[in-house]
Amino acid sequence: MSPAPPVHVSPGAAHLSPEVLRLLDRWLPEQRWYPVPAEGVTHQPWLTVTFGGVADVVVALLRLAGPGLAAGDESLVIQVPLVLTPTAEPEADTAETEAAGLIGTVTTASGTVTVHDGGVHPAAWHAYFTAALPGTCEPEDCAELAGARRISGEQSNTSVVLPALPHSTGRGGMLKILRTVALGPHPDVVIPAALTQAGWDGVPRYLGSVELPADGPGAPGAPGAAGEAPARAHLAVLSELVHEATDGFELACAYAARDEDFGERALELGAVVAHLHTALRETLGPGPALEPAGFMGVLRRRAAEAFADVPALAPHRAGVTALYDSLSARLSAVVDGGGVVALQAIHGDLHLGQALWSPDGWKVLDFEGEPQRPVSERTAPDLPLRDVAGLLRSLDYAAAVGHATDPQWVSHAQISFLEGYRQASGEDHATPLAAEEVATSGTVLDVGTAELLLRALTVDKALYEVVYEFRHRPAWMHIPLAAVERVLST
Repeated sequence: MSPAPPVHVSPGAAHLSPEVLRLLDRWLPEQRWYPVPAEGVTHQPWLTVTFGGVADVVVALLRLAGPGLAAGDESLVIQVPLVLTPTAEPEADTAETEAAGLIGTVTTASGTVTVHDGGVHPAAWHAYFTAALPGTCEPEDCAELAGARRISGEQSNTSVVLPALPHSTGRGGMLKILRTVALGPHPDVVIPAALTQAGWDGVPRYLGSVELPADGPGAPGAPGAAGEAPARAHLAVLSELVHEATDGFELACAYAARDEDFGERALELGAVVAHLHTALRETLGPGPALEPAGFMGVLRRRAAEAFADVPALAPHRAGVTALYDSLSARLSAVVDGGGVVALQAIHGDLHLGQALWSPDGWKVLDFEGEPQRPVSERTAPDLPLRDVAGLLRSLDYAAAVGHATDPQWVSHAQISFLEGYRQASGEDHATPLAAEEVATSGTVLDVGTAELLLRALTVDKALYEVVYEFRHRPAWMHIPLAAVERVLST
């Protein structure tokens, strides 16, 4: 007899009483990873997930409904792993229960139940782990996972360090529970898996994932039109632990605080990002050609929205318009002359916090993009220089947050990063780059067009940052605002 499947899916709120759901209604909006403002939002049970052989772990997949939120298959869905244990009486509010993520105790028709947040509870970690690597060990007998701990401070997901794994790597693992779930192959599973299979070591090695079954009772999607595969949805991803790793943004801030030259580390990172773009292009294939009118239309729309939102941007409207006009003319000339600017898979949300530095070098992680956007948008081919622009902006933030007093600290770090990227791009294209050419996504652009493109993408990112800081951290708005002025003046 074949073993029972590790993941079972039931429709709606199976295994979850109304009392538990009401408890979650109060608790969820207080969580850091909760993706939207809570006012007017309701939680509608979509699917319930259980794990074979694990009685107490139940995962609620809840659709968020409310003003401005999509409905149906486009709904924003959050994943809420729970550990439900029958109890004779409510647990005391002790440090031990807080550490295990106590949400509360409720009385249901079948008895009193204590509810814990599975994101911080070892029983749920074991369930996810054994589902990601079936047959490795039984959930109730996974002593090798002793010492596991949750990473604090995460914004969008819940990650757990597993110091030792009953697995051939012997290096430990990182379990990421995806708090926002979307139909479709999740980029933070698909891309690391593809890069690992291709042998590229610039990502933490992919080990496995937890995926909803595509068919059977309660499955998230039935087969579509003839020949189409059923919908997929991922819940968690398991990767190899990067030992002695430091968050890239924290590392850069520490260098900035000491006014210590970050050039060598930035040069290395630039090379890794260039190799990443080559590996993505070779592994996932090239994308379509950039269409200048549509591309520029998106840039202009986003700029118009930023100017409408932030009055302080008004003095820069003419400069942004002139920059975009120049780029539009350049791109049109390339295309009209028979050139092609090819798009490809990129990271899409690359900044220093998405990279880890260790004695083994830089590793790039977190390929999920913006969790609230549909998977199709997050995985759409784009320009590699968008990732480059993101890291240039991140180095600027590191200088500001780290309070670098050397006025050359950030410019030297940015130049070093660009030089590392340029050199590695030349290596990956098999021929050294001439001084007048810049390779991007397999297309050689003249240096003037490439520089304009990078400036425009950097301004686009900085305008987004100005709006974000204006709304959430006004005291920081000067950081991206100064960047807009600086880029326009070059």
